[in-house]
Amino acid sequence: MIHRELLIRHFNPTLLYCDLRSPLTVGNGDFAFTADVTGLQTFAEEYSEGGCPLLTMASGFWHTAPGADAKITYTEYKRGDRVLKYPVECFEGEKEKYDLLRQNPHRYNLMRLSLLLDGRRIKPEDITSIRQELDLYTGILRSSFRLEGKEVTVETAVGEEAGVAVSIEARLLKDRISVLAEFPYAMPARDGGVFDRPEAHKTEIITNETIKGQTRLSLKRTMDGDIHRVGVNGQVSVREAGPHAFILSASESQGAAFWFYAGFAAEGLEPAECSFRQVKEASGKRFYLFWNRGAMINVLESADKRAEELERRLILSMYLTYVQCTATLPPQETGLTCNSWYGKFHLEMHPLHAAYLALYGRGDLLERSLDFYVRNLDKAVELAASNGFMGARWPKMTDPCAANSPSPIAPLLIWQQPHIIFMVELLRLARYSAKRSEVACEDECVFLARYREVIEQTADFMADYAEYDEKDGCYHLPGPMYTVQEKGDPELINDPPFELAYWRFGLKLACDMLSRISAAKEKWLEVSEKMAAPEIKDGLIPAWRGCEDTFTKLNIDHPSMVFAEALFTTDTDRTALRNTLKKIEEVWDKDSLWGWDFAVLAMVYARLGMYGKAFDMLLCDTGKNSYAVSGNNYQAERRDLPLYLPGNGALLLAMTAMRNAPGWYIETEGIMEYPF
Repeated sequence: MIHRELLIRHFNPTLLYCDLRSPLTVGNGDFAFTADVTGLQTFAEEYSEGGCPLLTMASGFWHTAPGADAKITYTEYKRGDRVLKYPVECFEGEKEKYDLLRQNPHRYNLMRLSLLLDGRRIKPEDITSIRQELDLYTGILRSSFRLEGKEVTVETAVGEEAGVAVSIEARLLKDRISVLAEFPYAMPARDGGVFDRPEAHKTEIITNETIKGQTRLSLKRTMDGDIHRVGVNGQVSVREAGPHAFILSASESQGAAFWFYAGFAAEGLEPAECSFRQVKEASGKRFYLFWNRGAMINVLESADKRAEELERRLILSMYLTYVQCTATLPPQETGLTCNSWYGKFHLEMHPLHAAYLALYGRGDLLERSLDFYVRNLDKAVELAASNGFMGARWPKMTDPCAANSPSPIAPLLIWQQPHIIFMVELLRLARYSAKRSEVACEDECVFLARYREVIEQTADFMADYAEYDEKDGCYHLPGPMYTVQEKGDPELINDPPFELAYWRFGLKLACDMLSRISAAKEKWLEVSEKMAAPEIKDGLIPAWRGCEDTFTKLNIDHPSMVFAEALFTTDTDRTALRNTLKKIEEVWDKDSLWGWDFAVLAMVYARLGMYGKAFDMLLCDTGKNSYAVSGNNYQAERRDLPLYLPGNGALLLAMTAMRNAPGWYIETEGIMEYPF
């Protein structure tokens, strides 16, 4: 039996210095606060310049700049007798409109909290004797350091609402310590906002009162057409320090410590008011349930010297994906830490972030984000119909309203299409199969009925998108498209191996699932069974049919021609698959692989029984497979991706396929073996 509390706390991230790459994040899935070693965001400029930004973000807060409803010219492609139109190229004279549509709406930084001494922001060189520890088991961040030789202790926590609670104890500096709360103007860039445009937004004080020693500050924040509310309560005194800034300090009646809670809500709603004790207790309860009701994995008894590092990555990845990837919207690739691609989420990454949750007995956390597909089905139907297709087409780069963002690549990507079918089936198996990982709380038919229309419309598009060729009696996937690899000429790409296999697999899944409630269609099964086989040339699997440059000019990024075997068993010739893997080992630019590629390739090796190579790939020592002290998988020196959560989620998914690996002692509780 795994002693979960001891195992988890063994890997509490601890910092003894200011690590710009490893700020620590507390959150609840829909809201996150990322802090430096002061427990606040005091050194935001230093972290932004040299590592990972320090932001306060929530999944439901989005800003739209004026003019973002502009119209642009679509790129036209010929596909047989059909003309397809996609927002790909930026045509002359349309750059401003193109960029506005691409960047809006965007998530933004809600607030910055900084520690002040005698009214000035302290600097990294001002503090010594740093010790900061994130208690993974409770979600509480504890930070201690010395300022002018005197000890300061800060505790930071997030409860159930969109808000952060802070407690500061500075016995010998009580009258000199304060906190600056600043509110930026929303921007689509990585840091989510700027503090040098005070004229562009408005902060109105609705209430500022103190009753029985408790201060209550209520603010209305307006940025263009977007409005939200901010509430600050606690045992503090509050005074204005600028048009969008307030100083919070200990009240005269306070002892050695003071606390406050800063909460956020949409217009028309009031932010929650909480005490620090309430938030701390809520965080502890939430994490106790998270760690103890779901699955756990322990590899520490393995003889391999890399076992300790692998276990650290597993535990921290569970924590990080919980606080950043379990919102009511699909996660963006940098979660709720900072903006990647303007804060928009990429649907092709959704299962890489969070599909593992179903197999770890935490399917409810995955299901929170699946409602996005139910809510936006009409938009997906409109997107498919815009090019004359049946069913619902899911975009790649999108926002809460499922808009299809302009991009040189995104509108032509298709491998995200079957994801919703794949994830629903994982949930169904996790709840209703003989090997289930959790107890179902509703009848299987009720569960399937909830997603029936989404699955049906998704499969209808897939069946209609494939083209039948009477010459060979097969269905094909012609261009224009980009493959998983996102390389090549989209008009020349056809029948990419992963997409072919996923179409075959996804349509069969849809048929099997909905036949349980008498809703399947024969067309889906026909297309599935007659999907073309991937091309094999000279004993190798090329990037797509007829591609001559797979292992010469295109040997970078995702080697997706072998990826299908990771996620589901295919009919691919095993000799060709092994030959292709060997060729990839020889010629591929491994530094260009992304964080999740290592886990997916490890699953392919595991599928072939090559477990030694699987673990070598999973733990490959290269830039984009690096994991910071915080546990964040960062992408080498890419400033735009100081963390990359698909790498963390894919690592956890891979372990479900590698849990029985010979040569490793892997103890699991509640983890369902990878089912496909």
